[in-house]
Amino acid sequence: MRKKSISIATIFTAGSVFIVLIVLAISVNIAGYFFSNDNLAKFYESAKTELCVFSDSITNFFNAKEVELNVFADSPEVKAADDSIHSFVNESGSVQILGYQKSSTEERIRSLCKRFAAHDSDIAEIYLGTKWGGYATNFDGSMDGGYDPRKRGWYETANKGSGRVMLTNAFASTVGSTVVGITRCVYDDHNNFIGNASIEVSLDTLTNVLRMLYLGEGSFIMMVEENGTILADTSSAENNFKNISDLDIPQLGELITSTQEQKRIKIDGTEYLAEVITNQKTGYSIAAFSPLSTVYRSFHSTLLTIVFVNIVVAIIIACITAFVTNKTIRPLKKISGSIVDFADQMARGKADLKQRINVQAMSEVGSVADGFNAFSQKLQDIITNMKHSKNALLSAGESLKSGTQDTGAAITQITSAIGGVEGNISSQNASVEQTAQTMSEIISNVRSLESLVETQSNVVQQASGAIEEMIGNISEVNRSVDKMASSFGTLASDAENGAKTQETLQAQIQEIDEQSKLLNDANSVISSIAEQTNLLAMNAAIEAAHAGEAGKGFAVVADEIRKLSETSSAQSKTIGEQLKRIQDTITAVVSSTQEGVRGYARLAEEIRETDELVQQIKFAMSEQKIGSVQITDSLRDMNDSTYRVQTASQKMSDESQAVMEEVNALKDQASSIRNSMEEMSKSASKISETGHTLTSISEIVEKSIGSIGSQVDQFSV
Repeated sequence: MRKKSISIATIFTAGSVFIVLIVLAISVNIAGYFFSNDNLAKFYESAKTELCVFSDSITNFFNAKEVELNVFADSPEVKAADDSIHSFVNESGSVQILGYQKSSTEERIRSLCKRFAAHDSDIAEIYLGTKWGGYATNFDGSMDGGYDPRKRGWYETANKGSGRVMLTNAFASTVGSTVVGITRCVYDDHNNFIGNASIEVSLDTLTNVLRMLYLGEGSFIMMVEENGTILADTSSAENNFKNISDLDIPQLGELITSTQEQKRIKIDGTEYLAEVITNQKTGYSIAAFSPLSTVYRSFHSTLLTIVFVNIVVAIIIACITAFVTNKTIRPLKKISGSIVDFADQMARGKADLKQRINVQAMSEVGSVADGFNAFSQKLQDIITNMKHSKNALLSAGESLKSGTQDTGAAITQITSAIGGVEGNISSQNASVEQTAQTMSEIISNVRSLESLVETQSNVVQQASGAIEEMIGNISEVNRSVDKMASSFGTLASDAENGAKTQETLQAQIQEIDEQSKLLNDANSVISSIAEQTNLLAMNAAIEAAHAGEAGKGFAVVADEIRKLSETSSAQSKTIGEQLKRIQDTITAVVSSTQEGVRGYARLAEEIRETDELVQQIKFAMSEQKIGSVQITDSLRDMNDSTYRVQTASQKMSDESQAVMEEVNALKDQASSIRNSMEEMSKSASKISETGHTLTSISEIVEKSIGSIGSQVDQFSV
């Protein structure tokens, strides 16, 4: 079963996409890092600028109120104040200001206060508290009995200024709202202390002023006194006049007093960036808070645009890479498919050697295709020659088998004839002995002898013809054996050429194996670099941690380097696995080529063994030919003896007196014939044994040719 594999085009495309994504990640992170820092810097810069502008506005605001207070305190009406101004110190309950009789001095001061309040809408209340306990104001409502201005915080604050304008802490005003007082001491024309004048500004006014500042969606501004009292909070008016310790924001107080450059705080689970400045005029801390998401909104939008553009570029690069890679490795795919199909065909025993790889490439791929085609052509030529040699061997084997069968039949006939001759000779010997014992039957026995001699002559002639035919068959077998030996020589040469071609292919594949090992070494170097990069990233992260807040940015870069190292290490491992699979495949191909070399070696060895058997057959046939010549000579001798016997018989018929002498001569001739027949019997046995050996050899040759033919017939040429 063919192993599943991943296309090189897929690997290259995935690699290019991965590299583009890595570059995208690095570029996005670097751009994001600098852009986010730029956004942070811009926020802090713009927030500080806005707060400074607002602080200047606060300073101008209170400077204006200070001017108004100075005008009010230095006015003739205020300087003319005396103990005629109404006092609530000794009264009780709620006293309506409009319900009691006022002195002309108080009326003039109240009228002046009303003009100031009408002229400036920011003034919640403007008033004068005298050293006699009197209280003159623009307010027309009611006052609590026992109210003594001299015991109020604003009065004490003004006394500390000794004529300078002072700013009070926030307090609850008699008008029913939380205010901040601007106060100073008042003196008459003779520089005698009269009391303290004050202008109250509502915190709602400060909140409205703060709301004019806009730092983005969800942003708010808070103004806090030095004692922690919230003077204004644009996020919630309910927080006004509360202390920051009363809010459920534990880090707020620490953040306002912190000298840290870039301030951050979490409020209700939302992270805010904060900028705090202190107004030198009032000592108020003015803090601006903006959600991190609002600050980074433009950054996120730009970052998403960058990511989208880079993803589109990555897709385009991936498509171009896939197109170029597919076009480049298309010939390699064709070569790989042809080689794999050829290997599968060889494994199934149905290899088609007519296949060729048609690749038009002027690169190493084209060289591989040309080399494979040259190998296939050479292998086709070798197998074609082997098939022709196989057919010649089959023809020679059939001739050898036919000749062996004819030789066996001839030997059977010779053996049968020799048996008949031996029987006749035995009868002849008996007749001669009987002739020697009884002369009375000489005539009849001589006639019988003549008949037997004639029969013997015919048998000898038949045996002689069979032997001559056998000699002709042996000559034909020798010619077939010579032709077979020549074919085996060509077949052995072709097998050796095939083995050399296989060895050349094996050397080329081993060279490819060495190249893949070099790639594996390079991949090991890449893995080592990834490990060193990871170690460097860890060291950088440690140094960034030692640097504290200043090393946060470097820690981000170190973390990205570490991620890049881990990704590179994973890809190096994947590449190493792919190279390992390639080396395993090359090792399998090397093993297959080695098996092919060994197969050619075994084929050459079998051809040499078959050639030796053919040489043995040739030697045996030579011996058989010599034995046949000897049999022919013996048959000629026997024919001559038969002729002399026939002549003697005729003489016996003509000359009966010389019968005894001729009988004795006949007896001698019979003994000679008997000896010759014994030699012929031995020669026939030897020829029979040679025939059996030749039959066995022909069977071995037939099996060898069949084995070679079954292997050669697997290839289609």
